[in-house]
Amino acid sequence: MSIFWNREAELAHIHRHVGHGVFGYVTGRRRVGKTALLQEAVKRFGGLYHQAVEGTPQQQLLHVAEEFRETLPLFRDVIPKSWSEFFRLLSQVRLPKVLIFDEFPYWIRGDPTLPSILQKWVDHELPKQPTLLLVSGSSQSMLYSQFLSHAAPLYGRAVAHLHLQPLSFRWFCRALGHDVRDPESFIRFALVGGVPHYWRLMPAGSVLRQAEALYFDPSAILAEEPIQLLRDEGIVGTVPKAILDLVGRGVTKPSELAARLGTPQSNLSRPLALLLELGLVSRDVPFGESLRTTKKVLYSLRDPALAFYYGTFLAIRGRWAMLSDKEKAAALHRHAARQWEDFCRQRHPGAGRYWEKDVELDLVWRRPTSKRYLIAECKWAKLAAREKQGELRRLREAFRRTTLSRTVARVEFRVLTQDDLPRLTKEEQRGGE
Repeated sequence: MSIFWNREAELAHIHRHVGHGVFGYVTGRRRVGKTALLQEAVKRFGGLYHQAVEGTPQQQLLHVAEEFRETLPLFRDVIPKSWSEFFRLLSQVRLPKVLIFDEFPYWIRGDPTLPSILQKWVDHELPKQPTLLLVSGSSQSMLYSQFLSHAAPLYGRAVAHLHLQPLSFRWFCRALGHDVRDPESFIRFALVGGVPHYWRLMPAGSVLRQAEALYFDPSAILAEEPIQLLRDEGIVGTVPKAILDLVGRGVTKPSELAARLGTPQSNLSRPLALLLELGLVSRDVPFGESLRTTKKVLYSLRDPALAFYYGTFLAIRGRWAMLSDKEKAAALHRHAARQWEDFCRQRHPGAGRYWEKDVELDLVWRRPTSKRYLIAECKWAKLAAREKQGELRRLREAFRRTTLSRTVARVEFRVLTQDDLPRLTKEEQRGGE
């Protein structure tokens, strides 16, 4: 299996800044492929890559000096005693086209004054160098605090920012040799999502065997992954963790979350804002509305692996060994069905859910080149023609009961089933991933 997939758009973005005195940072959730991208950039464009270690500044300075001494001979004779001295030495040599400090938050934890030191160097010395300097790290929250907070020394200094999104179902199939037309391939994808590191952990065998190896076996790696993810992001306290647990179990309204937690809804604003910023939780409003015009909000876990952990794994981990294969397959099917809705909406940019009172529409989308709308039911099943016609009738009746039907005239109704998987995957490819 290949180690690096896709990311051509991200590499092109990096390439535009190569050879210029530019500072930037790369973010993305844990295991999404930041390190692989940065190492590929160094391989293609030339440069130096260093991955920081946890420890004291003296240890960290020794590590980086030892790694740089082959390319920058100055460090053969001098081990900097401080970060100020380290950057002073960098100013005395001609740096390569690309310079990357990965796991940068480790350095900041060791010495909180480092951002101020780096800020001065970026302002006064980097413009003299033909160098693109990029920093990255597993902790998105720490990086955001350094670059997006008005009070932070590095605020406004970054010219380049890349946020890596998970890779797609198409790339999952391409990397692991699965058939995009096979519904079982999608169930496999629903277990791990678009996180390349998780793909490498998948053993050969049936979907049930993969689920067991990834989550339910005593040594299952992904059974502890969300805990490490929260630890990397510095998320402490019970409320954010309880929100993830409840949303994963289907408690999606703010009022319901507050009631389950026994706290006023206003107390959830800050933890929800943090989870939203980090991309761990997503927020939906009914199609055609905005946060300024409606109080109707639903929360969800869009990351398939995180959704499986909170929505399926935690609920049945104690019973998994006692379930029949049929019951296990049904649990995986229910999870894939929830992911299918998201997949269908993602294949139609700008699409959204719509709900009011007792009616919910899985997908509403306005075609970009016309005023025609698509109203769809997303059904993770193989339906006979007669069954599909019955679903279409119910969909039309549900739509007629909505206030949306009074403002939307030209409508096409569809039921998107497993048979649509190949077509939607092709549309994903045309979307220019």
